[in-house]
Amino acid sequence: MHRKTAIMGAERETGMTRTRLVIFGVLSAIVGCAALATFWVNRPTTLTFAIGPAGSEAAKLVDALRLSLLRERLSVRLKLITSDSPSDSAAKIDRGDADLAVVRADIAFPPSALAVAIWQRNPVVLAAPASSGIERWTDLPGKAVGVVGRGTGFNVRLVETILREHGIQPSSVRLLDIQPWEAGDAFKKLKIQALVTIGPASAKPVADAMAGLIREAPEGRITLVPIREAEAMADRVFFLESIDVVAGSFGSNPPRPPESFPTLGVVHYLVARRTLADTVVSEFTQQLFTLRPALATQHPVAFRIEVPETEKGSSVQVHPGALAYLTGEQKTFLELYSDYLYLAIFALSLGGSAIAALAGYFGMGRREVDPGRLPEVLHLLRDIRATDDPDELDRIAQRADDIFVESIEKSKDPGFDEGRFATLTLALDRLNAALADRRRALAMQSEYDDEDDGLSGDGPAVARPVASRG
Repeated sequence: MHRKTAIMGAERETGMTRTRLVIFGVLSAIVGCAALATFWVNRPTTLTFAIGPAGSEAAKLVDALRLSLLRERLSVRLKLITSDSPSDSAAKIDRGDADLAVVRADIAFPPSALAVAIWQRNPVVLAAPASSGIERWTDLPGKAVGVVGRGTGFNVRLVETILREHGIQPSSVRLLDIQPWEAGDAFKKLKIQALVTIGPASAKPVADAMAGLIREAPEGRITLVPIREAEAMADRVFFLESIDVVAGSFGSNPPRPPESFPTLGVVHYLVARRTLADTVVSEFTQQLFTLRPALATQHPVAFRIEVPETEKGSSVQVHPGALAYLTGEQKTFLELYSDYLYLAIFALSLGGSAIAALAGYFGMGRREVDPGRLPEVLHLLRDIRATDDPDELDRIAQRADDIFVESIEKSKDPGFDEGRFATLTLALDRLNAALADRRRALAMQSEYDDEDDGLSGDGPAVARPVASRG
């Protein structure tokens, strides 16, 4: 009896263990997949940024942006590589050596890149001492003009383009590529009669060159030459733009210039590889413009970063990722991955159903209901009818009492099954009734046996009367 109960318990425990293992395996797989998906989606993306030359304002700003992205633990990180010039940056984009770069529209706009932001606008300003008599660009033939640059020749070629737009042969003007700190000495030694700067008035190279001119000009009086036809010229040359020079840009006492005027200029663009994922570019664009005010506290040049033109037909095409953020159409996580989430949920549901079916087929999910002490009580009930030993009946009665007491004590457990207890109580009542019946039957049998023993030949002989013969 006890062996059978133990075997049933072992089988039941084995089935429960298999079920737990299956459930644990499925849950572990789901949690693992969720953790892997979360890590994959939220992992930082490192982009290679080509910027230069080393030590320039742009390079310092990009390095500050890199540190801010790292400090804020944002989703995009930057790896900087140095380039010698905007053309070198453009070449790195085309070769796939860089994901982001700052390029200048008139030098080299890589065909494999799209715009993310306007990095800065660079007005072209012609300046000369007021005593030089230079008041228009058409006054330059026969003059020596210093063009502020880094010796690469890009700025000289830009000035040649503007001269041609004014109907002037570049060969009629002597253009000298000079460094910003050489401007004052060049005027002093009469090497040049005019100066052309290319860049924002607040940029250090432009400010240094203009300071040298003002220092050497008689009484510090200079002439800043406008280009009144700038808008028409910009329509003819795709990389030129009409830019206004604001009054007081080069000094406020006295204001230089005294009033705003138009001129031509070129734009530096922050570009990204055309094949770069839209979501990555969108996140980078958002983080760039979000961090811009904080960056400007240490690097005021950050305020030169502007939103590019997003209208159709603009001269520079904007990257779809940047466009999504700039136009408010940036997709949320659910919008981006909703299809994948639905497929994953469907796959998990289908997989769970398949696992449940397999578990049912192999019996791993079956769980027998624990009958408790009921089988033992029924077995004792059969033993009552099979025994004639009063001592065995006493043992059965004692065991029935133990089972009842044990069941009463278990009634305090939270998971106590009242229905099973009622069934067990009914079985115990039947067992006690069977015990009483069996004891009565044995007692009656004992009485009959005693009577039979009294009628047997072991007692004194009884005299029977003998009939007389007549």
